[in-house]
Amino acid sequence: MFILGAVDEITAALEDSMVTMATITSSRFVAGIRSEVEKLEGQLRLFGEVLDQWLECQKNWMYLESIFSAPDIQRQLPHESKAFYTVDKAFRDIMRRTRDRPNAMMAGTTPGWLETFIKCNEMLERVHKNLEDYLETKRMAFPRFYFLSNDELLEILSQTKNCQ
Repeated sequence: MFILGAVDEITAALEDSMVTMATITSSRFVAGIRSEVEKLEGQLRLFGEVLDQWLECQKNWMYLESIFSAPDIQRQLPHESKAFYTVDKAFRDIMRRTRDRPNAMMAGTTPGWLETFIKCNEMLERVHKNLEDYLETKRMAFPRFYFLSNDELLEILSQTKNCQ
């Protein structure tokens, strides 16, 4: 599985390009190529939006992936697990296709990816909220759990057995 590494250079190049495009757009000599400049500026803006959504999705996916890889958590949260694996499939598909085409601008402006990342981020946010609600119910049932972090509590819950 591949993930995006450090994108500092890409972000810096994007910001520099946006400044350059703003300078070109404000030039009085742009009249002959204005449509091309506006098209490229739109692509850069789209790339920036996709990159922001992508990084947010990757951060949330990486956090939740380790949680939902535990079979006990999958059993205890079946709806959230199903939603997570829907996002997981889409995210892995995008990462696989990105590996096959490593040009940042081409990958970041692929039609439909912005909408996919927005949808995935919304689903991951709901999964995360429901996970927090689940942990809160466990804390209310056993108040000593309030002294544990979410990660520690998840570790305990993923190792529990349903003893009768």
